[in-house]
Amino acid sequence: MLTPSELSRYQKQLKLPEWGVEKQLALKASHVLVVGAGGLGVAALPYLAAAGVGQISIVDPDVVDLSNLGRQVIYSSAEVGQSKSKLAQKYLKDLNPDISVESFQVKLTGENAVEFIQKADLILDCTDNFTARYLINDYCVSLDKPFVYAAIHAWEGLLSVCNALLTNGTRTATYRCLFPESPNMSEIPNCDEVGVLGFIPGIMGLLQAKEAIFYLAGFSSPAQGALLRWDARDMSMRHFKVDREANAAVNIFPKTNLDEVREIQVDEAFALLEQNEAYILDVRELEEFEIASLPDTLQIPMHKVPHNTASLPVHKKCLVMCHHGMRSAHVIRFLQQEKGFTNLYNVTGGIDAWSLKIDPSIPRY
Repeated sequence: MLTPSELSRYQKQLKLPEWGVEKQLALKASHVLVVGAGGLGVAALPYLAAAGVGQISIVDPDVVDLSNLGRQVIYSSAEVGQSKSKLAQKYLKDLNPDISVESFQVKLTGENAVEFIQKADLILDCTDNFTARYLINDYCVSLDKPFVYAAIHAWEGLLSVCNALLTNGTRTATYRCLFPESPNMSEIPNCDEVGVLGFIPGIMGLLQAKEAIFYLAGFSSPAQGALLRWDARDMSMRHFKVDREANAAVNIFPKTNLDEVREIQVDEAFALLEQNEAYILDVRELEEFEIASLPDTLQIPMHKVPHNTASLPVHKKCLVMCHHGMRSAHVIRFLQQEKGFTNLYNVTGGIDAWSLKIDPSIPRY
């Protein structure tokens, strides 16, 4: 039953002829896991909470950075350096005390994915990297869980409700049905070069919330079984129907060990360098390297790494670094999968974390 407080809070949506108490109770009984509290997540989360989703879990290991505030609008300048997941939890509880909200300041990995995903009724993939997307896909498919995928690139956004159980008993396409293989490094856009205006992840996150609410309430949607592409420049929304592959539930978890990116914190990396047990491979662009860098670093831009693997020492640990840790993770997966490297570690937070925690004299940009 709905409490008097809930009846008052949700009165506007309860007046919709297609909605009513039954739909509201369906939301109240639902548990949504949101992976990522960045640009997509902060747009989706308030509307899930405001609509009355009964339980929301937020997984994100990051802290707020000043550069986030152009698009991650539930955070404030005074909260720079604080946990995104914990701040998002407080924001949602202040917005709607009638729901349950949990936060986890951890990265979703192969070790904890089952624990998080199997408890939820629906997952929102609000991540910004291919490793996380394929990880979410594979565990959702193996556990029969639907998930709402979204991604942005420059002026465009993509959206799909994946692995969703339809009324006819079939399931919609998976992320691997849409994109069977992760792109190689030459196809991965440089996140610092492409850029983004904050309203684009905002709109796509709102659409994720809409799709989650529709699915949980039993409504159909064009995004169930299709890939939607929205272009901010001409305001077009195109739908591309995608059929589920016959082996969608079998073709998961490929190259598990080679896909796994080992993380190392900056303090651990600093200790290894002091003991001469490791070296730094910096995969940022030269203009970035000239702004901020560490001494005695091997600098090879990400797009040039495939042609320079012979210059990488293999007798000691290689600590791969970029601005925040995304490009370096892509480089590590490439070198592990295509070249067989086994000595690679991703410096969590990149040169920015090094400036914050190890050497403040290094400029932040």
